[in-house]
Amino acid sequence: MRLRATFLWIMIGSLSLAAAIGVMAILLPGFGSTQESILFSALFVGAFSITALAAAVVLGKGRLVPVMWVGIASSGLALLIWLALVWLDPSRWQGSTDWEELFLKPGATFTIVAVWAAHLGLLAMPRLDRTQGRITRRATVVLAGLLAGGLVLVFCFEVFEDWSGRLIGVLSILTACGTAVTPTLALIEFIARRSSSETLPSKVTVNLTCPRCRATQELRAGPGKCQTCGLRIELEVEEPRCSCGYLLYQLKADRCPECGRQIPPDDRWGPAEAA
Repeated sequence: MRLRATFLWIMIGSLSLAAAIGVMAILLPGFGSTQESILFSALFVGAFSITALAAAVVLGKGRLVPVMWVGIASSGLALLIWLALVWLDPSRWQGSTDWEELFLKPGATFTIVAVWAAHLGLLAMPRLDRTQGRITRRATVVLAGLLAGGLVLVFCFEVFEDWSGRLIGVLSILTACGTAVTPTLALIEFIARRSSSETLPSKVTVNLTCPRCRATQELRAGPGKCQTCGLRIELEVEEPRCSCGYLLYQLKADRCPECGRQIPPDDRWGPAEAA
């Protein structure tokens, strides 16, 4: 946990440093090639700090761990390549294939992978219980993967055709729509859960034993702390619902009466001693 927190603080520090360097490069008198290189370096550091930070946040939640590590590594490699492109003299590679092979193609590839991984991780964060939300997210993930593959095909393998440009345009529009719709559906579900009638009050009290000092006490749902040792305890109480949002309280059937879906055995109603 400390390692993850340290990594996140490093990403935040890199982003802040890049912003400070960029501001200084702009404000210094006699803006020239050196200041221009500093400014572009700050922009690249800031951009790839954002992609790495997004992947690190998702990694801290324990989701898509291999993909997030790929995104972080791609962000670092892309940053190194673009910084080399900014500070090295490219004139000796002009007109040769070395220019593209050493800088442009690898830099574009790692950039696409870094952005794709960060985008995929952020899409995985919202909670989606209903079927339409899950389908939308999965479709957006597929579209984003196809878009990333298409961009690699165009920039790295130089497939500059009319159909490839049209394909990239269509995939970009659909991916952008899915990216906007997915968190919106998650917000709609959140509002529906908050506004729907529950059989329990929102601030229900729970009898529990502190895991540290073993003191028996009664706490309300939400953030709180042990009355004896001060241990911070957060309680979340949520009644089981069907993926369509129907409350399953005291429902003894094995299918939802509203949408007809099969109810998981763990969410079916049973006597308290059986639970």
